[in-house]
Amino acid sequence: MRIIAKNIALAGVKSLTLYDPTPAKIADLSSQFFLHPEDVGTPRATATAPRVAELNSYVPVSILETDNLTSDLNQLSRFQVVVLTSTPLGDQLAISEYCHRNGIYLVISDIFGLFGHIFTDFGEGFTISDTSGEAVVSGIVAHISSEGLVSALDETRHGLEDGDYVTFTEIKGMEGLNNAEPRKVAVKGKWFLSKDSIGHILTVVI
Repeated sequence: MRIIAKNIALAGVKSLTLYDPTPAKIADLSSQFFLHPEDVGTPRATATAPRVAELNSYVPVSILETDNLTSDLNQLSRFQVVVLTSTPLGDQLAISEYCHRNGIYLVISDIFGLFGHIFTDFGEGFTISDTSGEAVVSGIVAHISSEGLVSALDETRHGLEDGDYVTFTEIKGMEGLNNAEPRKVAVKGKWFLSKDSIGHILTVVI
């Protein structure tokens, strides 16, 4: 919870609510950097909330006061996103069903030593077009042929795959390509790309 709460507060969301009624233990001090020795025995959310709030004065931080998160799922209706960690599977399923039915985004994540998992539900209308999760690549265009074949600089691989989308900037001589809508590419080689219909002359996108 500590890292997620820290990152969300620093991101500047409208508000942040913490739920963790588990009393802090000595062992928690080794990994929960918001806890102090005097917090042992205090609910972890109670001890953590004021320290998370110090990270960003523009994000109000509160505590969800309940002993059982699933006893009244309607209490989740005021949230846009629910993030679960260290939550029993039965509770995950109940909360997941409620959030999905009510259009609340859900993220479930846990780490078990060297291994971890993450589950997300952003609704039926949410589409993921990034198949690899890798960072966006950029390259320098050396030439664009009249057939719409885009060449990268010599000995420079563009790193793109069929189906990737690209945009152009700072192209000279074909300024209509600059900052236009992203276009899907077909890779013709490690240094070339192509696509049908980029404009009246071209068929490419890099």
